[in-house]
Amino acid sequence: MERRLSIQHIVVIVLLVIHILPVWLFKYTCTQDGPAHVHNAHILKVYHNHENYVLREVHERNPTLFPNWTSHVVMAGLMYIFPPLVCEKIFFSLCVGLLPLSLLYLLNGIQKSKTLFCFVGFIFAYNYLLHMGFYNFALSVSLFFFALGCWWRCEDKLSPRAFVTVYVWLTVVYLTHFQSYALLTVSLTFLGVFLYAYEVLESPRVRLAAQLKSILLFLGSMLPAYIILLTYYLVKQEGGGFHRNFEGLMKYFLSVGSIVSFRDDHVLIGNLLLTGLAIAFLLTVIDRIRRVYALRASSKLENQDYGGVTAIVARTDAFLLVALILMFLYFKSPWSLRSGGMWISDRIHIYILLALLPFFTFNLHRFIDYAFSGVLIVSAFWHLGYHVQTYYSMDKDAKEALSSAEMIEPHTVLASRPSSWGGTPDSAKWDFKYILPFEHIEGYLALENDVAYLQNYEPNTDHFPLRYKNKKVAPDYVLVWRTEYDNVEDLTQDYEVIHSTNFNRLYRRKMASPDAQLWADTTTLTFDMQPHDGEATANHIIIHKDTDYTDGRFGWWSKSIQDEFKTGGGGFELKYWHTEDTKSAQDIRDVLAVDEPNLLLYQDSLWGEEDGVFRIALPNGTYEITCYFYAGIVAPVDINLIANGEKQFQKLRLASPDESAERRYIVTITDERLTQVIYTRKKRWVWNGFTVKRLSKGEEK
Repeated sequence: MERRLSIQHIVVIVLLVIHILPVWLFKYTCTQDGPAHVHNAHILKVYHNHENYVLREVHERNPTLFPNWTSHVVMAGLMYIFPPLVCEKIFFSLCVGLLPLSLLYLLNGIQKSKTLFCFVGFIFAYNYLLHMGFYNFALSVSLFFFALGCWWRCEDKLSPRAFVTVYVWLTVVYLTHFQSYALLTVSLTFLGVFLYAYEVLESPRVRLAAQLKSILLFLGSMLPAYIILLTYYLVKQEGGGFHRNFEGLMKYFLSVGSIVSFRDDHVLIGNLLLTGLAIAFLLTVIDRIRRVYALRASSKLENQDYGGVTAIVARTDAFLLVALILMFLYFKSPWSLRSGGMWISDRIHIYILLALLPFFTFNLHRFIDYAFSGVLIVSAFWHLGYHVQTYYSMDKDAKEALSSAEMIEPHTVLASRPSSWGGTPDSAKWDFKYILPFEHIEGYLALENDVAYLQNYEPNTDHFPLRYKNKKVAPDYVLVWRTEYDNVEDLTQDYEVIHSTNFNRLYRRKMASPDAQLWADTTTLTFDMQPHDGEATANHIIIHKDTDYTDGRFGWWSKSIQDEFKTGGGGFELKYWHTEDTKSAQDIRDVLAVDEPNLLLYQDSLWGEEDGVFRIALPNGTYEITCYFYAGIVAPVDINLIANGEKQFQKLRLASPDESAERRYIVTITDERLTQVIYTRKKRWVWNGFTVKRLSKGEEK
C-alpha cells in the first residue's frame, strides 16, 4: 500500500510539472481578461510613486475590502521581484497546479484509497473560466477544496481550532472571490449538519436531542458568515438578471462546459470524463449493495436501533448531498445579474463534479483503480495537448499584435478602437466560440513606464482595486484594430501612424512645437500662480487653477484641479480636500521687504492636497528653474517637486504662515517639454510661481 501511494505521489508530481510547463513555453498567457488584471496589478505596484503622474491622474485606488483582491495583491507583490508577464505566469501556474493538489489534500484527509480521483483535477486545471481570465475565481476553486480538507480534519467541529480554521479560510476565499465564498459557506453548512446527524445513525449512544443542540451551536458559529453572505447578496441581486434556459444548461452540463475553452474538440473529452464519473458512481453504488448483503449474511449489524443504515449511508455521502445542492443552484441561479455578476451558473458548474469526488469508493481489484487512473491521465494529456496547440497559434499572433509595445513612450496615455476588439487570432484553424483571447490584450501594451490605458474595463466597476478618476485625458497613442480602419477620419489631423501590423495600427498624437512668441526678445519667463481675483506684475504670465495645458504652450496637465471649491485666503484646493481654512494670514508686506522684487509673486498662490502636474513647452536647451513658496494662510505645508522624472527637492516644510522659500534647479530639455509634479506627503502643498531662465540652447528637433 505504501509503495502504491509513493508511486501515485510521483505520478502527481510528474503530471504537475508537465501541466505547468506549457505556461512557460510561450511569451504571452492568452486569456480574455488576464491582460487587464496584470495591468491593474502593475498600477497598484507603482501607484505610490509620484513620478507616475499619468497613472495617478487617470486612476484612483479603491481600498474597500471586497472580493477580487487576491490576484492583484499577489501579482503586485511578485512584481517587486519579477517582470509583469512573469508574474502573470506564476499566478496562472498556481491556478493550474493548486487544483489537483487541493483535491489530493481533501481526498487524502478523507480516505487514502480515494486519492486516485485527484487526477480529475488535472483535466479541470485548464478550465474555461481560467482562460476567460477570471484569475481570482480560478484560484478560489482550489482554496475552496483546501478549506474543506482542512475543516474535515478537525475532529471536533465546534472546537476553537475548527472555528479559527473555518473563518481563516472563509476570509481568504472571500477576498479572492465572493461566489466561491458563498458556495463554501453553503457547503460547510450542509456538511456540518449532515455529519452531526450521521453520528446519531452511527452510534446508539448518541441521542438525537443532544445532536440538535450541537447542530444549533454549529449554525450559530456560522452566523457571521451568513450575515456577510446575505448583505452582499442583497446589494448585488438588485435589478434582476438573465437566466439561461434549461436546454442550454443541460447542454453545458452534459458536455462538461467548464473544461471547454477555445474549441469544441474539448467536448469529447468532457463526454468521456462524464461517462467515467458515471461509471464511478455506479461502482460506488454496487459497492454499497455488496456491503449491505455482506452485513446481512453475517447477521452482525453494528447499529441495531437503525437496522444497519450506516451500511447504506457513509460519512462521505455528505459530499453527494453537497453536489446535489450545487446542481440545484446551477439550474436555479441566474447566469448574470444586472448589478455586475456574470457567468454565475458557469462558476457553480465547475464545483459539481469536483465536489462529488469524495463520494466515490470502489473497493474492487486494484487493477480497476489502475485502469480508472489511466483513463483520467490519458484524458488530461489529451486535454492539455489541445491547449498547447492553441497556445502556440495564439502566442504567434499576439507577438505580432503587440509588436508596437516598445514604441509607446513613458508617461503617456493609450486608447484603443474599438474599446474591446472582439477579434481572434488568425493562425488558429478553428472558430473561437467561447473565448476572445484578444479582447483586452491592449493591457499588455501598458505594463511599463507609466502608461495609462483608458479602455481598461476594471476601473469602470466597483469590485476591483482601481477606479477611474479622470478618463477625459487626451490619449497620446491610439491603437486602431483593423475593423475600425475606415473610421479614423477624426484622427488623421492630430495623429499619425507610426506602426502597422496585420491586426492593428498604432497612431501617435502630433506634438506641437513650443510657442516661439513666448521667447521673442527674452530668455526669462515668470509664471505667477494665483486666484482669478489676484494681482500680478504686468510682465508675469498669470496661471489660474483652470489654466489647462495647451499643447505647445503651458498649463495644468492634471485635470483634478478643476474641482470648484471656495476656500479661505483666495487659494484653491484639489479634489478630496474639503476643509475651509478661516485663519487670517499675516500681511505679506510684514514678512517680506517692501522693495522685494517678487512681492506680488508671493502675494497669492495656488495650493492643494493631490498631485499637481504643470507642463510647459520649451525649446530644447538648459534652463534654470526658480520656484517660489510662501505658506500664508494654508500653513503648514509640505512641498516636493519632480521635474521630468527627477526629484529636484523633497520635504520642504513651511510650518508657519510667515515662512517663505525659494528653490532653484537646473534641467536640460531634450523633448521640448518640461513637466513639473508638485505634491505633498503631509497635508498640503503651496506654489506661488516660478521663473524659467534659459542658460543655453540645445539641438532643435
